[in-house]
Amino acid sequence: MFKKIVSIAIAAMMVASTAAIAVSAAETDGAAVAAAEDSAAVAAPDGDSSVGADDSGSAAVGGNSISFQVDRNLWKNFKKVYCYLYEHGGDEIIVWGSNKGAMTDAGNDTFTFDFDAKGISIESGKQYGVIFSGDWGVQTCDIIFDSSIMGDTAYLTGEQVENNVDSNKKSYYVKWKNADASKYAPPLCITSIGNVIGEALWAGTTRYDLLLNFIKSDGKDGLTNALKFNGKDEQQTLDDTAKALGLGADDVEKAIKESGKTVKWDKAKSSLAATGENSGDGSSSSGDSSSNGGSSSGSSSSSGGSSSSSGGSSSSGSSSVSSGQETTIFFVFGGVMLAAAGVIFLARKRRDF
Repeated sequence: MFKKIVSIAIAAMMVASTAAIAVSAAETDGAAVAAAEDSAAVAAPDGDSSVGADDSGSAAVGGNSISFQVDRNLWKNFKKVYCYLYEHGGDEIIVWGSNKGAMTDAGNDTFTFDFDAKGISIESGKQYGVIFSGDWGVQTCDIIFDSSIMGDTAYLTGEQVENNVDSNKKSYYVKWKNADASKYAPPLCITSIGNVIGEALWAGTTRYDLLLNFIKSDGKDGLTNALKFNGKDEQQTLDDTAKALGLGADDVEKAIKESGKTVKWDKAKSSLAATGENSGDGSSSSGDSSSNGGSSSGSSSSSGGSSSSSGGSSSSGSSSVSSGQETTIFFVFGGVMLAAAGVIFLARKRRDF
């Protein structure tokens, strides 16, 4: 009879120890959750720039990617979307018509381009231009971007503008959903017949620079070519172009002299005011954009470092919780062994009697 009682007592103690271990594990899980929540709070404090970006949806695609959203009421009868890419002041990165520019269909009429997957490096501090195209037939105008606005999505505004190379064609105007349009937008430029399209200046470029290059160039982007097709003389062409740029007669006169070209333009006959609203402006909005872009990139890097640090903190907290669990188990098993030893001792005492 006594042996049965002893067996029941030992079984009861083992059940109790198991329950204690389960309670300890539950407490450990709760502590781990609390630690994770604390870590998340550290990684994403109030006012953190990355949190604001996520909340506003500014990062439509993570990593080194950009996206383009198609409006099928505007673009029809296409099967694939491609992009043409070049570095401002540098070489083509994806040539026109190349399969390398094929974008991935992400659904909801949105197409993405992953630079890492394509083996393309977008360098911080440099500006790039991109054109989106449907089967290389229908296309957008150029639009400026850099590494600081990765993850943004471009969209069609519904407006069409003159193609800057071929005046017989139209390009769909495009903008970024979240980037500052005064800095990251279709670049301000003079078309092949002397018209002005776009809104953002490339880094280090002024409106006066555009006018000067237009007068100097003998190519398709120059005054000589424009006069062949626009039906206007030099006087009217330069007056119209300068006015569209917000420049004045003084700017045209200065640019002609600086170009070294012989141009039939007379300041006295000009319809322009002596100075325009952008006369004498030696700065460019994209110059500021480049600086801000660098700042944004630096901020992003700093944020990433903070996140990494928080990850380390989270790991450390988890390790501490695990040690507490092992200590609890040790004491429980120690108590069970001690109780079992006591029962055996009493059993032996009983036999002695």
